[in-house]
Amino acid sequence: TQAEIDANGEFIQVHPTAIPGADKLRLMSESARGEGGRVWVPRTPGDKRAPRSIPEGERWYFLEEKYPSLGNLVPRDIATREIFQICLMGYGVEGKRQVYLDLTHIPRKQLDVKLGGILEIYEKFVGDDPREVPMKVFPGMHYSMGGLWVDYAKNGSGGMLDETSALNQATNVPGLYASGEVDYQYHGANRLGANSLVSCIYAGRIAGPAMVRYAREGAGKLPEAGGAFSDALKRWQSEFARLANLSGPENPHVIAEELGDWMTDNVTVIRENSKLRATDEKLTELSDRWNRIGLTDRSKYANREISFINQLRNMIVLARVMTRGALLREESRGAHYKVRDVAKGVTEDNALPRDDANFLKTTIAEHAPDGPKISYEPVDISLIKPRPRKY
Repeated sequence: TQAEIDANGEFIQVHPTAIPGADKLRLMSESARGEGGRVWVPRTPGDKRAPRSIPEGERWYFLEEKYPSLGNLVPRDIATREIFQICLMGYGVEGKRQVYLDLTHIPRKQLDVKLGGILEIYEKFVGDDPREVPMKVFPGMHYSMGGLWVDYAKNGSGGMLDETSALNQATNVPGLYASGEVDYQYHGANRLGANSLVSCIYAGRIAGPAMVRYAREGAGKLPEAGGAFSDALKRWQSEFARLANLSGPENPHVIAEELGDWMTDNVTVIRENSKLRATDEKLTELSDRWNRIGLTDRSKYANREISFINQLRNMIVLARVMTRGALLREESRGAHYKVRDVAKGVTEDNALPRDDANFLKTTIAEHAPDGPKISYEPVDISLIKPRPRKY
C-alpha cells in the first residue's frame, strides 16, 4: 500500500471559546462575545470564591485592559492567544485551563431571545445556568487547514484550471481522490468563513469529472473490485486480531491524554522551537509506548477499544506531521503563531514576522520510517497577489 501525502499539517485553527468537558471541548458560539459577553479571571491566582461573589475590582478583564478599543470583540486569533497565555501564566479559573465568559450582567429575557439555544447547550453539559453563573471556557481545536495533498492541472500558460484533467483533486495514491474538508487545497494558513462550503461544492464539482476521466482512461489498469475489497478485508481482519491480543503494560488512554496535553500546550496557539523539539521527542516516546499497549477491554463483541487503539496510532503519526512542520516553519503566518521566547508571551516584538521570501509555500509531509519527511511547494500567486488584510 502507498501512504498518502499530507499538506499544511501545522496550520490548526483554534476557536477561542469552547466548553471544557471530561471527554472533549464543545464550541461555544462567538455570538456570546458578540452580544456583550465579558471575558475575565480573578486577579488573584487560585481564587476559589464563587464568581459572582468576586467584586469588580478583583476581576481581571484582560481583553478590555489590553485592547481598550475592541475589548471582548477582538478577532478570534487574538482572543485565543490571550486566553491561552493567561492560563499558562497561572491565572486560569480554579488553576485549570479555563476563563470566565460572563453574560450575567445582561437581562435574562434578552439572553433568552438572542442566545437561548447556545445557553441551553452549556447548561446541558455543565449543569450551570449561564444567565446566573458565568460560563467557563477555553480555546478548543476547531479545524485543520491542512489535509490530504491533492493535485490540479493548469490550462495552458494562463494559469487557469484545466477542468478536463484527471489530475484535479487527485492525491498521490493512484485512483484515490479527495474533496471537501479532507483536503488542504483552499484554506492556506487560516480558514476564512464559508470556506468549508467552497471546498465542498467546488472541489466536488471538479473532482467528479476527474474521477470519471481517470476511470475511463485507466480502466484496464484498475484492480478487480471484488478482489481488492477482499484483500483489504483480510488485511484489516488480521490487523485487528493482532490488536485484540496486545498485552503490554501501557494504558492507551494514558497515552492519549499525554498526547493531547503536549499538543495543546505546545503545538496549537503559541509555538516556540525548544518546546516543539521537546514535543517531537515526546511523540517518539509515545509511538514507542504504543507498541507496548495492553487492552483493558478484552470482550469479543463491539470492542470499541480496539478501534480507539488503531486511531491512536494514526493520531501520533499526524501529531508528528504537525509538530515537525511547525518546527521548520520559522515565521508566524495565519493561525501559525511562533515566538522567540515563550516566557515573554504574546507580544509583537516577541513574535517571528511573516517571511514570504522563504515560507510562502505549502508544507508537504511524506511518510518515512523515522518520522515525516518535510518538503515545500511554492504557492501559486500568479492570479492573485498577497496583500495586507486590514480591519
